[in-house]
Amino acid sequence: MDIGSYIKDRRALLGISQQDLSDYSGVGISTIKDLERGVGNPSILTLQKILDVVGVEMVLQVKQTVK
Repeated sequence: MDIGSYIKDRRALLGISQQDLSDYSGVGISTIKDLERGVGNPSILTLQKILDVVGVEMVLQVKQTVK
């Protein structure tokens, strides 16, 4: 499952509209629509704002490279 679908499912579970998510997160409605359709490419900061509203924690890991 991609992040856009996951956000859409969480939003539906919480009973909030795309407009509500936009209002609560401060992220533009077009960005949210694009992300849920799988065509958006938000910055990490934008994604974090959205995830905070839907109650999801973002964890970033850096892969170790072997030389």
